[in-house]
Amino acid sequence: MTPSYHTALIGGPRNNFLLAASISVASLLALGLVAVTMGGSDGPGAKPSSGRRKHSRRRVQKTFIRGLYNLGNTCFLNSTLQSLASLPAFNEYVDACATLLMDSVNQASASITADAAIIFRLKDVLGQLKPQARRVPAYSPSGLIGSLSKKGKWMSSRNEQDAQELFQLVSSTLQATRREMGASLFNSGFLSQNAPIESSIISTASSLTNQTNNPHIPNPLQGMAASRIACVKCGYTAAIRHFTFDNLSLTVPRKQKTTVEECLSVYTVIDHLDDFKCRHCTLSATLVQIKWDMAQHTADLDKLRDSPKRAKRLTETIKTLTEQQDRLEHALANNPEDSLKGIELVSPQPGMSTKQTMIARTPRVLALHLSRSIFMPSGDVLKNSASVRLQPLLDISPFTTTGHITTSASKPISGPAVAMSQDNSERLAYAQRNNCLYRLSAVVVHAGNHNSGHYSAYRRVRPAASDESGDENADEGLSANEKDNNNVSKQSLLDDGSIWFMASDTQTIEVSEITVMSSGDAYLLFYERL
Repeated sequence: MTPSYHTALIGGPRNNFLLAASISVASLLALGLVAVTMGGSDGPGAKPSSGRRKHSRRRVQKTFIRGLYNLGNTCFLNSTLQSLASLPAFNEYVDACATLLMDSVNQASASITADAAIIFRLKDVLGQLKPQARRVPAYSPSGLIGSLSKKGKWMSSRNEQDAQELFQLVSSTLQATRREMGASLFNSGFLSQNAPIESSIISTASSLTNQTNNPHIPNPLQGMAASRIACVKCGYTAAIRHFTFDNLSLTVPRKQKTTVEECLSVYTVIDHLDDFKCRHCTLSATLVQIKWDMAQHTADLDKLRDSPKRAKRLTETIKTLTEQQDRLEHALANNPEDSLKGIELVSPQPGMSTKQTMIARTPRVLALHLSRSIFMPSGDVLKNSASVRLQPLLDISPFTTTGHITTSASKPISGPAVAMSQDNSERLAYAQRNNCLYRLSAVVVHAGNHNSGHYSAYRRVRPAASDESGDENADEGLSANEKDNNNVSKQSLLDDGSIWFMASDTQTIEVSEITVMSSGDAYLLFYERL
């Protein structure tokens, strides 16, 4: 059920005060309080110019955010759309997919598919949710809901739905469209068409700026994770496996208060498994069994001198076992994962092993799902109401792999390269340099219990501004060190003129950043990489 909110648009008429003082310049000259020099400011006694440009005042326009009508428990849709609208990289990606589809439809004169209809409708709604220079009425997303219902029947239900399921539906639709257009899953996530493979850590995608019409813009949501399983008994580590993701589902600890960093720590913690069958231990157990069988058959062969046929069959069996022994020893020495077709492997007793997952490639937009479901022994599902404290900046470098990989079962895949406090400028510089520093852009919050409640969203908005004297050169005259300090200063990363809005269906109000960070009931988080 949607609660009632009072509209409180911030930013009414401003009061301007003018203090004027009229003093005779002649009297000041007479008293010697004003010195007149000819030739401008470079006359005698003038201080040398620092070479810096003085920052001009910016004339900031009033900003408004459009609301969305609730068409029957559709707050889960409205809050997710408001959040996605706050992400420039995601909007570029949707525009690129729409361009790619439109070109395909025009060239082939084909009918519009269900996926294409979703993308065209999504592009329209995101365009309606862009910051406005004036107050505008709410918009109805009925067209998008109708298109989504053709792919997910649950969308047309009047029952309460899940915001994360909607996000997955939208993301998978975009990804499927790229595949259908001839782009592979890997290329659509990380590479432009015919572009070279990038390094293991993605470089800042500055080349994507102003490429809205480029149909090969990479999927900003897609990252890559690395998973490792290692046996505690024998120390064998299976090959580190990589898989792509468009969001990370993080378990929220069952406690009164927690943080996003603690949720990420739970995701990347080294788990202990007691039911994993190690490949190396399996081959070793099989080798022991084969050697025992060979010894038994060899002993039996000595007793069959009077039975040539049985002796011949036994000799062939020993020969086969010898070949299998050689294959097993070669696999154990070189690659236990080799195919050993024809060898019946012995299943050893499950032993203790460890499993860990870390982020291997960071996405341009990091989407985090805070899983709050608690499954009770009775079969009931409750909501974990822990308050999750948010921060405007998120450094995920402790949760990512580096160039140094560890295969030890008791150690993390990679260790942190810089172990310092969150506010330390050196750590911020390291995180930004390795594409691990993110700024919070949107939050979907859920108020209520597991079975019912209301979704709303907070979204960061950069207001439109007009510069009176070219602020784009504001850094002119700064030294190299000063510019570097600006790049790694926490304050400079946050002071970009952005404002926050709370969007609850048709109601949109400007709120403080403190209100957002202390919201507590976060369910979906969207971060943009700096």
